[in-house]
Amino acid sequence: MDFKDKRKRKIVYVSQCILNQNLRFPGIAVAAGACADVVDLFVKSGTGIEPIPCMERLGWGGVSRKGYFRYQPPILKYAGTPFFRFIRPLVALWLYRYRLLCASQARTISRQIEDYISNGYSVIGIVAVDDSPTDGVTKTIDLAKAAERLVSMGVDPGVMTDPSFEVMREILPRLCTEGTGIFTARLRRELEKKKIPVKIVGYDPWEDPKAESGRIAAALNL
Repeated sequence: MDFKDKRKRKIVYVSQCILNQNLRFPGIAVAAGACADVVDLFVKSGTGIEPIPCMERLGWGGVSRKGYFRYQPPILKYAGTPFFRFIRPLVALWLYRYRLLCASQARTISRQIEDYISNGYSVIGIVAVDDSPTDGVTKTIDLAKAAERLVSMGVDPGVMTDPSFEVMREILPRLCTEGTGIFTARLRRELEKKKIPVKIVGYDPWEDPKAESGRIAAALNL
């Protein structure tokens, strides 16, 4: 279709928590609302912004992650002890269900991108938050091993039952390892199936926001 209006037909997909930090896991919001520098980059360049839904809100019990915190006490209590082998199958089941959700949403996003491209749009990239077990691009957190990793780091796992910004700012970067988050890995796979080449760039919310905005601008040629 030939759209006879002011649209630029240029789209970027962005982790929803970059647009709204109120969606972040408790204790790790780095801004009052949006991550303004990177959002302004897209607004000023006339790029349409499509949010990638927050999988953790959908799969972990809403904004407060009620489901996550319901299962955390026994996991944290027995992490690093011989009893953890009885807990591990429950963690694996929880992760399996979460992976199914991420796979379903990845298929939805890939179909949207395919629709844009088939209608003459340019999807210039995907910007995903890069400290996440879900959306991480170059850094992620292994949820199956996170509790045991906390113990090995000498961190009292109990701090995770009511996390504060000061504590999480110290712990979260140390929990991250090289790798790709559950959702990002699945989305990349879905796009590869459709032979759709879209650049996926990580946004690190713990780095200087202006520097991160500049890096993303360079990566996406904005």
